[in-house]
Amino acid sequence: MRNLKSIITILLFSLTISFSENATEKDPSKVTSELRTEIMKFLGDKISLDLKSTSTAEVSFMINNQNELVVIDVDSNLKEFNSFVKNKLNYKKIATKGIQKGEIYRVPVKINKGL
Repeated sequence: MRNLKSIITILLFSLTISFSENATEKDPSKVTSELRTEIMKFLGDKISLDLKSTSTAEVSFMINNQNELVVIDVDSNLKEFNSFVKNKLNYKKIATKGIQKGEIYRVPVKINKGL
């Protein structure tokens, strides 16, 4: 009887661990390189902003049911860059497959000072 209780306890413990590992949420800051490449293609290489130094920004977005990018937030000190990103990315069709619709993604963007 003692052995049976031990086996049941171990079995329940292992099932609990396996279910909890499957239920953990994915980190929304992890974006596939394919999606990042597509976003950078939409933004382009040349950004016509007058910068004094190199700056960084973080773009938060989600994919709607029509596979369109919807910009939620642009975390940047440059107001011009915020509107630039929203104009370039909002409601652009995404061709990348396997993206979770409705999930919020974050992409870091480095803005280099033009020479």
